[in-house]
Amino acid sequence: MTPARTTRRGFIALAAVTAVGVTASCAPGGAPAPRDPAPSALERRQVWAHMVPQGLPLAADPDVHYGSERPLSLAPAGTGYERLVADQLTQARAAGLTGMQILLLDGVNSGTDFVADWMSAADPSWRNSSSAGFSVAPCLQVSSLRRATSMVEQYAAAAAEHPSAARSGDALVVWVYNARSLSPGDWNTLRGTLHDRGTDVFLVAELKTQASQHGDTLDTSLVDPYAGSFDALWLFEDKETEVLHDVVSWAAAHDLPFAGGSLPGYDRQTAHGGYVDARGTELWRRHLESQLAAHPAWLTAVTWNDAVEHTSVQPTTDWGRTRADLLAHHSAVFRGAAQADSEARAYASSPQYLLAGRELLVEGLVINHGHTAVRVRTRVTSAAGRTLAEAVSEPVAAGGVTAAVVERTLDLRGGEHVVAVVDLLDEKGARTAGVRGAPVVVYDEADPAVPSPDRRRYYSLGSHETTDFSGVARLERGEGPGPSGMHVTTTRAVRSVELLHNTWPAGLALDATGVGYEDPPGSIVGGQEVSTVPGGFTIARVVTHEGRIAYSAPVHHGASGG
Repeated sequence: MTPARTTRRGFIALAAVTAVGVTASCAPGGAPAPRDPAPSALERRQVWAHMVPQGLPLAADPDVHYGSERPLSLAPAGTGYERLVADQLTQARAAGLTGMQILLLDGVNSGTDFVADWMSAADPSWRNSSSAGFSVAPCLQVSSLRRATSMVEQYAAAAAEHPSAARSGDALVVWVYNARSLSPGDWNTLRGTLHDRGTDVFLVAELKTQASQHGDTLDTSLVDPYAGSFDALWLFEDKETEVLHDVVSWAAAHDLPFAGGSLPGYDRQTAHGGYVDARGTELWRRHLESQLAAHPAWLTAVTWNDAVEHTSVQPTTDWGRTRADLLAHHSAVFRGAAQADSEARAYASSPQYLLAGRELLVEGLVINHGHTAVRVRTRVTSAAGRTLAEAVSEPVAAGGVTAAVVERTLDLRGGEHVVAVVDLLDEKGARTAGVRGAPVVVYDEADPAVPSPDRRRYYSLGSHETTDFSGVARLERGEGPGPSGMHVTTTRAVRSVELLHNTWPAGLALDATGVGYEDPPGSIVGGQEVSTVPGGFTIARVVTHEGRIAYSAPVHHGASGG
């Protein structure tokens, strides 16, 4: 087993066409490694995600501080690495993924880092199964032809022993991020050198389109020279909405299969970091639907786990399972597979905070895997339960997805909070399911407690993954006016219990029955700086071992809190 990597190099700033098939990896001697059953040769539709393992541990690490968003399954320190990977694989398959492409860095990683552990975990999915299993492939970020060639050779040697290693025909699938870091000639040389040494590769390239630096358009002059160097194209682009059509058209014009690439939003909170408002799940839904309409060879989620750019689609503390459930729904549609559940589920997505006088956006969503049509009703309520605004969707038939969004300015003052309440209604208007969202705290515009950078970020909860806070925990205040001395006590051991102060982490315990307030760290993953004051709001959040999430009512400390 490869141990969990501890490299702490500065976190990098990531990161209708022919179907592509994936088949077995080669055993020693060149023969395909046996799979039972043998996969179809060319027509398997796959759904991938791009994973960023560097510096984002799966278990608690004293050297790494996540922000409020971390893996929902973050484990206590000392948890075995095989178990951590196995848990991630289970979550990935539940999210509708059929494969994971894992980022490896030139000069930092070998060609087997992380991917070897994932292949070992995924191999059993190919044995004694009536359907294709889970595939694994590396994603290279390289600047040296020599090192790139070496990394692929290292990977190929390991892949020979693993039926889960992704292949297209006899060629190993290798993904590339920022393929323009090498020249087209370099990539042709790599392919030829590897072939001469007995390894063929199927290269899926991301070409660093960077539309935001070119007027939110695709600058084809940058990518045209690479059209003949790769076997398929994938997209990692924060301007996906603006350029997807052009990218798909460019790929089709060059007979290059499009392997997808969808972002749920983008928010890099470091200095000069980019931002694209997720608008609840609106952007994620729109991108997935647009990609399906483009008839790609594969779908690719970008990313599985990036807590720096806040593009994670894995289950997380901030987003719950909302993004993962939407991916699972669209994956089944894309693959022509049955949905994994048979009920209508409600989701509430709301901002972590609001400035008084600004427009509020809250979203009620339904993924309807039930048998009858439903409508979504979204209400914004005061702390006392009074309805302040409401929206109701049109009916959505079984198998559909729709949302009811409240987007308006409300008469609110700093120190208050509101809550999104989402209900599903049958054809007679009776409530069939619902969920109460996390509290939305309100700051006055000049309050020094306003989080920085001041951007709209979200908490999201599903009706199948929530529980009432008062039933699992109690929040106690300290003796002073500020957050110091606050403590959360749970009724039994829970997966995680934490305090969030002005949205920043302020105390976390795993597999525990309580936690006390701690001043937020000075920085979190990716070098994101944290700065806050004792005033503002503190909220408790609990995740039970069953995966149920609960938020406390917020405690407001006032501008003079100490």
